Amino acid sequence: MDADFARCTDAWIAHAVTGALSGAAWIGAAGLAFAMLAAWPGADTAMSRWPAALALLLALPQLWLLLRVAIDQRLFAALAAGAPDQPGLARLDAALLELGWMPAARAARPLAERARGALRLVRASAALTVCQLLLALLSLMLR
Repeated sequence: MDADFARCTDAWIAHAVTGALSGAAWIGAAGLAFAMLAAWPGADTAMSRWPAALALLLALPQLWLLLRVAIDQRLFAALAAGAPDQPGLARLDAALLELGWMPAARAARPLAERARGALRLVRASAALTVCQLLLALLSLMLR
């Protein structure tokens, strides 16, 4: 009974993280839109150019986060669809190691630790989006 409870808990963790990563994709897209708004043609003064340039520079890590979020969303969705038991995680680790996407020291982590790592991506994307929004507003105010 205890193993079944843990397996169901892990499945719900995977579902919750999949949802959060889905939201992060929208947050990241909004951040890119804010960067484009900041750089919209019309940044004609030197004062309005620097926030626009900084917003565009922040678009680079935002793009990287969007890629990571998309990959992790697929992986957590697959874990949510099946039972994310240790053999499933072991096969996932083997695939990530084979691709060179994960160092060997990070293999065999429990699902909860993986979930916390994925949620750090969500928070990082949200922080970048807030910065891009503030820079877009500053750029618009300085025009």
